[in-house]
Amino acid sequence: MNSKVLVTGGTGFVGRHLQQELKERGVEFFAFGKRQFDLTQWYQAQAVFQQNRDAGLILHLAGFQAAGAFPAKHTAEQFYVNNLIHNHTLEAWRRWAPQARFIGIGASCAYPSSAEAMTEEKIFDGPIHGSVYAYGATKRLLYTGILAYNDQFKLDGSYVVPAAMFGEQDDFHEATAHVPGALIGRFARAVKENLPEVEIWGDGSQVRDFMDVKDFARGLLDLAPRIERDIVNLAPGCAKTIRELALTISEAAGFKGRVFFNPDRYTGAREKFLDAAKLREKYGMEIGGDLAPGIRRAVEWFAAHFDEYKDRPKFDEG
Repeated sequence: MNSKVLVTGGTGFVGRHLQQELKERGVEFFAFGKRQFDLTQWYQAQAVFQQNRDAGLILHLAGFQAAGAFPAKHTAEQFYVNNLIHNHTLEAWRRWAPQARFIGIGASCAYPSSAEAMTEEKIFDGPIHGSVYAYGATKRLLYTGILAYNDQFKLDGSYVVPAAMFGEQDDFHEATAHVPGALIGRFARAVKENLPEVEIWGDGSQVRDFMDVKDFARGLLDLAPRIERDIVNLAPGCAKTIRELALTISEAAGFKGRVFFNPDRYTGAREKFLDAAKLREKYGMEIGGDLAPGIRRAVEWFAAHFDEYKDRPKFDEG
């Protein structure tokens, strides 16, 4: 990768790990977050793209999001803010860096709620789950926008959908974290407080896919030179049960108590994961799979920063 990379959302959880991978590869890049340039403001979107009009690759991570109950409580805010971000970013790309390859980072919640194995061609095949309908819609609209700019202006834009990520510097607060981060936080608190039991909702047989954020950063940069006007799931393609995930985290955290899987609590869909066949067959890539090393790193990081992060929810506007 010889050209300059522009990273929106570069100060968020994923953006920080992507910056580290770019540094290790010796790639020239400019990564920014909302504090430097607020993409909801058109004049600021223009400014950052004008200053980086020599970029050869744009990685668009910016967004306003958190997991847990956050999407259901902030539906209108997420719809308004994220559409501003995506619309301004796409138009600034067209005006100031049309030569650049653009990769928008999607989310699995953009897929229909009925899809179990989520394949790329199914993304418009049904309604989004009600708990994330507004945020999921903005991710679909981002993909629609990429298609539209490719079509009308002959640009080179693609859309990459990652599995749920975890890692150091993640959100570990149960109110806003994704499943891996929430469980890491739960087990770490149980160890610190010497609790006898940790409860997990469901019987543990639910199937999901998860990925170390470092694997995503490496995979995205490996994929970037090859992808062209495409949609691709960037995921391991080997889903795990919640029981496997929880027990892996429990062991890494050194939890000695009882892990209680409560079948009477809400479990969600029985199976839901990203199909990685296209990634393997078209691009010859496989990423992630073994969760244990990344889980250990994340657990150790959170334990080392426990007092700073234990009670702090995160709303990622990177």
